[in-house]
Amino acid sequence: MYFELYPVGDSMKVSAVDGATGTEVSIVGPAKLPQAELERVALNKLHYVMNQKADENEPSSPVSESGKKGKGWVV
Repeated sequence: MYFELYPVGDSMKVSAVDGATGTEVSIVGPAKLPQAELERVALNKLHYVMNQKADENEPSSPVSESGKKGKGWVV
């Protein structure tokens, strides 16, 4: 994981990049927060996005009797 920190006024923009996949996310938080806290939040977001991408690559489950197909509801 790589982190890039950019001060923007009273805020800090933090980008987290997964070196293996090239997936990148950014967050913006108060510049007065500790660097470790900003990096933790960015890392959590990166894990969330990577998990979402992994879920999208899984084959969809068949429609069940409840009308639910994968994520969401069939209306």
